[in-house]
Amino acid sequence: MEERLSISQKIYFLSIHPKKGGIISAAYTALDYVLLGTLFLELYLNKNVDFENKRIVIKNKKSKVPVHRFLIQKLEKSKRELRISRWMNKLYFSLKFIRGEVQQGLIDKRIITMRRSRFLFFRWNKPIILNRQAVYRLVSDVENFIFKGTENEEEVMLLSFIQPAGLLKRIFPEKEKRKLAIQHIKNMKIDNQVSRAVADAISAAQAVAASMAATTAAASAATSS
Repeated sequence: MEERLSISQKIYFLSIHPKKGGIISAAYTALDYVLLGTLFLELYLNKNVDFENKRIVIKNKKSKVPVHRFLIQKLEKSKRELRISRWMNKLYFSLKFIRGEVQQGLIDKRIITMRRSRFLFFRWNKPIILNRQAVYRLVSDVENFIFKGTENEEEVMLLSFIQPAGLLKRIFPEKEKRKLAIQHIKNMKIDNQVSRAVADAISAAQAVAASMAATTAAASAATSS
């Protein structure tokens, strides 16, 4: 029997290019923040935390999931309860580790593997889907959740991250169907305080990246003139 995937694992799984492997370009910048947000919601579903006045409050410190324990320890070390948006910034330097933990969970379930890639002097590992049927079923499930509706709390939470994660085009390559899906998602009013904080963090990161790119381009132009 196929092992059940968590929300964070589903988002990561959907972010992998089904044929070429690697993270799809539309999801690349957003993925780390989205994974952190989904993990916060997993902690909520597992009754480890609650959200009060947009702050994360620890309720239960016990968990069998390594990445959950890691986040609980980080939350516990804080001298006061911080806003979700503050944690998005505070955990910035842990995002790579968090992505690796989610990734490892999928490797352990044998539905993805990592393949060594190389271009010129650059080398990196990219995720490759081993179980394509599993990802096709997941895409089909997401379509059904959107067009047929769902009242399941975990499914609603998953849908709240589809747009912030940049996965709409991946799931709905046809433009007309994608527009219809966007309208259905909007009508469902499924956003929550965590997905909103994630969207804000992604926007801020993209603004910084755009500013750095503009600064680099201006410096390059000045040097060459």
